[in-house]
Amino acid sequence: MLKSTYIFFISLLYLSSLAQAQSSLSGYVKDTFGKGIESATVSVIGTDTRTSTDVDGFYKLKIASQQNLKIEVTSVGYITQSILLKSNETYKDFQLKNDERMLEAVNVKGQTENQRRVNEIQRSGFNVNVIDMNRYANQTANVSQILRTAPGVTFREDGGLGSNFVFRINGLAAKIYIDGVPMDDFGPAMSLNNIPVNLVDRIEIYKGVVPAFLGSDALGGAVNIITKQRNRHFLDLSYSYGSFNTHQASLVGMYTNPKNKLSVRTNAFYNYSDNDYKMYTEEKYGVILEKVVNNKFVPIAEARRFRDRYYSSMGQVEVGLRDKSWADQFFVGLTYSGNNKQNQLGATINKPYGGNWTESAYIMPTISYKKQNFLVNRLYADIYANYGFDITRNRDTAKYNYEWTGSPITNGTGSQANPEKYIKDNTNSVLGRINLNYDFDESRNQSLNLNYNVSTNDRQTYDKILNHNSSGLPKNMVKHIAGLAWQSQWFDKRLVANLAFKYYGIDTYQKIDERKYDANNQYVSGDIVTQTRYLGYTGYSAAARYRIFKDGGVKFSAERAYKLPEMTEIYGDNFNILANWDLKPENSDNLNTGFYYNTFFNENHFINVDLSGFYRLAKDYQNVRVVADNGQDKFQYYNIPGVKIYGGSFEFRYGYKDIITAALNGSYDRAIDNQKYTDETNQQVNLTYGYQIPNRPWVYGNLDLGFAQNDWFSKGSRTQINWTTQYTKWFYLSDSHLGSLASKNYIPTQLVHSLLVSYSWNRNRYNISGEARNIFDERAYDNFRLQKPGRAFFVKFRVSIL
Repeated sequence: MLKSTYIFFISLLYLSSLAQAQSSLSGYVKDTFGKGIESATVSVIGTDTRTSTDVDGFYKLKIASQQNLKIEVTSVGYITQSILLKSNETYKDFQLKNDERMLEAVNVKGQTENQRRVNEIQRSGFNVNVIDMNRYANQTANVSQILRTAPGVTFREDGGLGSNFVFRINGLAAKIYIDGVPMDDFGPAMSLNNIPVNLVDRIEIYKGVVPAFLGSDALGGAVNIITKQRNRHFLDLSYSYGSFNTHQASLVGMYTNPKNKLSVRTNAFYNYSDNDYKMYTEEKYGVILEKVVNNKFVPIAEARRFRDRYYSSMGQVEVGLRDKSWADQFFVGLTYSGNNKQNQLGATINKPYGGNWTESAYIMPTISYKKQNFLVNRLYADIYANYGFDITRNRDTAKYNYEWTGSPITNGTGSQANPEKYIKDNTNSVLGRINLNYDFDESRNQSLNLNYNVSTNDRQTYDKILNHNSSGLPKNMVKHIAGLAWQSQWFDKRLVANLAFKYYGIDTYQKIDERKYDANNQYVSGDIVTQTRYLGYTGYSAAARYRIFKDGGVKFSAERAYKLPEMTEIYGDNFNILANWDLKPENSDNLNTGFYYNTFFNENHFINVDLSGFYRLAKDYQNVRVVADNGQDKFQYYNIPGVKIYGGSFEFRYGYKDIITAALNGSYDRAIDNQKYTDETNQQVNLTYGYQIPNRPWVYGNLDLGFAQNDWFSKGSRTQINWTTQYTKWFYLSDSHLGSLASKNYIPTQLVHSLLVSYSWNRNRYNISGEARNIFDERAYDNFRLQKPGRAFFVKFRVSIL
């Protein structure tokens, strides 16, 4: 640990001195609200010296040493600004004002790929939110903590850092991507709740209909996490420490040779936490912690988690070429990730584990290719492939059961020790993806997109304790998703429409050992059984956006979509999730509507209003239940035949310059059991028909207030204060209409407040921040009364070298 810290700071000092030795003019070009302006031109008037800003608004310009140089900054949609450079001035920031006459200007040629994608999102008919993660770069949060503040999003965890989670958008399962690649293909260590914010540029949240290019089989929508990628040299390092002995470090770097365009980019992170936070007995909510006294279980007021340590790491290196005649980007890469997680609990708090843990190691080589004007003009190609190999070990070495004081207790059957468990899974996976987009004209008024994804997963399970010559029996899954989409723009781009068709295919195969053995381990009966199944479906969608006036418009979309089961949902995880071979794909007919209004007034203020509503009829809705298995509570996925989901959300945002920000959102998401009969003859009425599905949040919201000021303590510094509040209304854990209300367990209403204070200096090169989460120590619960951490404090140091 000391050695790695020493290397970290030596490298940091070396790179800082190297950066400071450059003879050049550099700085940022931003708008009135502090957001970087991409592709602005910075030039020396009267010379040919010029450069362009990157996605952060950063520029670096080689200049002569002479005095009285005049610098000019221009960008489409902004008023040109020019200044006389002072003698020996090496840093200069610019803040451009909007040019109202040019706000409608569209210039497709010369756009960077990032600009092209953001413009596509903004003008598309899809209901999509874009979160700029750079404004959260100084926080100690991970991606999940930012994502859960978006309207319509629920993110439910069962513990602290590295815990399992359920993620939904507008009540239905959503797919998660990293740079367009399913997150499942990055190994078990890569999870929303351990990806540092510093690795991410922006997050695209699609609600309802998902673009064909993502190749998604999600119902509620999808999240596409876009990592930081720059054409220039840069390095971003961060380290944070906080409550429960939590350490988090991250590194993002990029180097490009300006002559031959050889590029190297790297991402890495490390997370560690003891997760030893306090838990409390709350009898009225059915949360009871116990210890053994005189061979009897008695309640205790509080206990601290004692076997819940978690650590994970990821390293990724990509090497390739940019801006070649045959490729805009061509990269080959290698990703390694690993984690180790002690499992304190199963599906409920009833029985804490004392020696149960899971670890994994994953390696993935990748290849990617991107090219505009591929084969013919205006044809864009994005081709990607990877191979992954994962080894996961699930072990339980505890000889005895444990109580909540952390002490072992004798088993109920006497002094006989618990048998050791050791299950090893080897999983091979392959993903191939091709995305082709053809524009019929330069203005992109008519576009055709073709996408095909194929993924395979082959798992072999080895019981290292009880072999019976059955170790290595395969479990296999192959998915095919193909999409064809047509996008068109009409009436001077006031109307944008998208029509798409998709094919979903899933092929599953497994061998099951149904042999039985006697007490002497001798074969009695049964055989190894093979099961196979292939299912194919066709879906379709339509999405449109109409701009009623310059600053606002409406959106509408409709679809029939399918969500195919994942490996763990069908085959289990050999620890806390039981298999369910009969689990069916979930399908839903969805309608989505929305209204948006974005405007600026008096140059210094902006208002953003988003309203949306949705209605979904889902069949074979996938939900999670708690099932007893050999005396332990575990999770299992199952289908509810019919569910009706409806609701809506709103979001209001206000900003004053780059000083004040305010955001308020709320969501209403109600799921009703829509299956009237339980038998094929339609004679037996379902007791839960017409009632709300239990164990799911249905009213929730967020508040975010921010204040910032530049140059408070030194020139080039920025001080920022943020207050956030998360609200979740209470909900029942079981059917509310069955039994007496007094007997109902429920998750209470929760109001969680957090405070962040950050300070950056030397023009955002160095940053330090402090964060107090759940500042009033609210009792927070999620899945099945599994308590989340209470009040916690964190401090973070970040260095960004450009």
